[in-house]
Amino acid sequence: MKQLIALTLFVSFLIPVQGQVKSKEFQKLFDLYAMEDYERCAWKAETYTRKDKYRRSPEPYMYMALCMYQAHINPDNFEEEYKDPIKDALKYAYKFRKKDKEGTLYAQNKRQIDLIREQALDRAKFYFNDEDYYKAASEFGRILKVMPDDVNIVFMTGVAQVLSRNVTQGEKFINQALDTLNLHEAENRFVEDPVTQDVLVKGFITYSNYLKDNGKLEEALELLTLSRKLIPSDPNLKAQYKKIYALAPEEQD
Repeated sequence: MKQLIALTLFVSFLIPVQGQVKSKEFQKLFDLYAMEDYERCAWKAETYTRKDKYRRSPEPYMYMALCMYQAHINPDNFEEEYKDPIKDALKYAYKFRKKDKEGTLYAQNKRQIDLIREQALDRAKFYFNDEDYYKAASEFGRILKVMPDDVNIVFMTGVAQVLSRNVTQGEKFINQALDTLNLHEAENRFVEDPVTQDVLVKGFITYSNYLKDNGKLEEALELLTLSRKLIPSDPNLKAQYKKIYALAPEEQD
């Protein structure tokens, strides 16, 4: 019975990565990754990227991204020391998504790519909370290249750029995100992303403070009104709305 349970758990562990294999040519990469031999898997995947026959295939870049993620969270399991493995993971994830033209392989492995996104987000949020907005904008921008349709990251990238004084480019991203968010709200199809929801909330609060500090209380209220429609249960957004509302009594007559 114990053997059956162990086998079931092992098979369950492999299910998320089973979709990684698209052809027999990359079976070796799957085997190495499944056996948690991540360093050899990374080395083998890199050799594929250097061959004309395979360098346009998405699989090697995907495995490079996943192995660099492993190097980030388990550096002691690697003989080679990588300077910035999560940055490398994002780089290869971006290349993987570019080469995965139809997005089939990404859809099969979305959870693993999300793990890379989560680690990268932690660093981006650290820089943002530390008020190092230039580095934060750079980190959010790297994530955005991998997840170009993530409206929450689009918005936060813009906020970080504005606060780093790259106002023109930042407002472009912010307006792009707000157009999408307003459309989602109007069509009742906004879906909370558990990975980036706190980023969106932070962006709403921070940017509304920026607008307030620059004498744009009406715009700040419009922004927070949208945020309350999208995420009505968030107490921080509710408190922020009340704070800004109290500063602009004339607008409410």
